[in-house]
Amino acid sequence: MNRVTRRQALGALGALAFPWERLLAQTNAAAGSPAASASAAALPPDLQNLHPIIESIARERPLWLSFLDPQWRELATWKNAARAEFRRCLSYDPKPVPVGAELVRREERDGFSIEVVRIHASPAYHIPAWVLVPAKRRGRLPAVVGTHDHGGRYVWGHEKLISAPNDSDELKKKRDDAYGRPWAEALARRGYIVIVIDGFYFGSRRLRVEDLAPDRVLSEARDSFNAARKAMPDSEEWHRAINRVCSQYEHLTAKNLIAAGATWPGLHTWDDMRTVDHLLSRPDVDPNRIGAAGLSIGGLRVAHLIGADPRIKAASITGWMTQFAQQHRNHLRNHTWMIFVPGLYAQMDFPDIAALHAPGALLVQQCSRDVLYPMDAMKGAVDHLTKAYAKAGIPDRFRGTFYDEPHCYRPYMQDETFDWFDRRL
Repeated sequence: MNRVTRRQALGALGALAFPWERLLAQTNAAAGSPAASASAAALPPDLQNLHPIIESIARERPLWLSFLDPQWRELATWKNAARAEFRRCLSYDPKPVPVGAELVRREERDGFSIEVVRIHASPAYHIPAWVLVPAKRRGRLPAVVGTHDHGGRYVWGHEKLISAPNDSDELKKKRDDAYGRPWAEALARRGYIVIVIDGFYFGSRRLRVEDLAPDRVLSEARDSFNAARKAMPDSEEWHRAINRVCSQYEHLTAKNLIAAGATWPGLHTWDDMRTVDHLLSRPDVDPNRIGAAGLSIGGLRVAHLIGADPRIKAASITGWMTQFAQQHRNHLRNHTWMIFVPGLYAQMDFPDIAALHAPGALLVQQCSRDVLYPMDAMKGAVDHLTKAYAKAGIPDRFRGTFYDEPHCYRPYMQDETFDWFDRRL
């Protein structure tokens, strides 16, 4: 296992967004196969003749903002410097607006209620959020920010974690494949307030393909766009076509965000921090007992949230922990445009961002048959975090767990997260 102390290759941003539905199908089909367990070094580089140049960029200089760098002897000093740089690289800090939210509706469920609210995010937009409140509980309760996955399914956001009586068989199957149950509900019945938003570009905040000017649709998306126009709205065929168009527009969305002076992770992180603002404004939430949990892109959002926001006391990251310098040879083709923070990986690696959570309690769950990341990079990231928490003098506040699973968050994995919150919040 190579020690990662070099710069991440930012040139990989030139790759187009990968079709996620096909990728996840290949992931599940390949899990456990010889190809899934093959060493990344045994495969030819994706960019062949360009790879040596990118590799040299990746090895250009040390990651000086890693807590494992010998210059950092005290956790608080390192966090002050590293968090400030992380927030700067996220490149999104809009004009603040007063903390506030509007109640849209409330519904009663078995064991909890759901409040649908609109959180004020910036002068330009609000965030739709679903707040699950346990029934028959009094006083201030612990609360958890639940973040949904990507999965190539842009038509759904919060629906991936929260059920509804009219859920389609298609949605139920997607939720069952990834989670096995609507886990936000299970956690609410356990006594936690759980808040789930539609992440930017998902659910109610997706690209409205229906509103695109037909004569201006990207050439690579034209067939899918036409298929969506012919399909019955909300049918499975319509969902597939809408999801394909959204996937094909990811690169243009990322370009627009960067040209506007922001990053996609910066927007996600800001929205997740405003979600925490809402929790802390509620009289039923204990401000000292806030957690966060998520799978896949939801796991990355959790890592970025705990790196940026010290108010999170315990976190669980599932299916998204890796060392970035090992991704660019063969694995960036697997990932969405939503993960890139330009300029950051010249200074710190992805596990360093998560380490900013210390002394907060951190659980990282990895899937050993997950082909989205090199196995060495997943193990190396857990080793990195283990060393960082040990250096901080709090080794018991980090745990890295590997499951013999493909990319998923099964109920028994969720139970480990819930137990972690029970002890740490």
